[in-house]
Amino acid sequence: MNIETIKSGLKISSPVMISYIALGVACGIVLYDAGITVLGIGIMSFFVYAGAGQFLAASMIVLGASIPSVILMVFFLNLRHVLMSASLSSFVKEKSIGFISLFSHVLTDESYGLNYTKFRDGNWSPEEAMAMSLSTYATWVISTIVGGAVGSQFQVNTIIMNYALIAMFSCMLVLQFISLEHLIAGLVSAGTTVLLMVLIQHNISLVIATVFASFVGYYLEVRKNRRTKPDIEGSNEIE
Repeated sequence: MNIETIKSGLKISSPVMISYIALGVACGIVLYDAGITVLGIGIMSFFVYAGAGQFLAASMIVLGASIPSVILMVFFLNLRHVLMSASLSSFVKEKSIGFISLFSHVLTDESYGLNYTKFRDGNWSPEEAMAMSLSTYATWVISTIVGGAVGSQFQVNTIIMNYALIAMFSCMLVLQFISLEHLIAGLVSAGTTVLLMVLIQHNISLVIATVFASFVGYYLEVRKNRRTKPDIEGSNEIE
């Protein structure tokens, strides 16, 4: 991985890195308030690296949940990463097992959105994707450790981070609306998530909504291709 590749990755990841500083510090503070040491926060971020999962873990620990239940909930919450990894697998399939394993580990919603968009445009390499993902990963780990250190010294109100998190994900979502099919899939995902959260009140709703919306998007894309294919064949026959 050369300097130009690293620069290219950093250029794309810089907005996410800035947001990760604020969110990571807030997460570190919340985790420290939940009773996790600064060292424990660093280890958790290094091996788990799941912002939403870490916030969830902090909330469950404060409520007195057992460690196995926390692990299980975080596991279900992050099952969507399996789908995201599968979606990007075709772009890095020629790389080594070590490269793919590390790339999968440092994959988040934000890095997935940016990498998928760049890969889709056709001007992005696996090395640039890795550089981008590693930079956000390092930012998150360091920021949560700093947050834990800050939380150990000061009392900080982190309620504003709830709105910052929503704003960041909204921006990432808008970048994916490149066609009517993508827009419909996004709306189906949002509507299904809200409905299931009201009905079953469980984070598994996120996984179910993601899978359902993926099938809806796939169906719409296949239907669109079937409609356009006869038109293309007809125009070729006329020529």
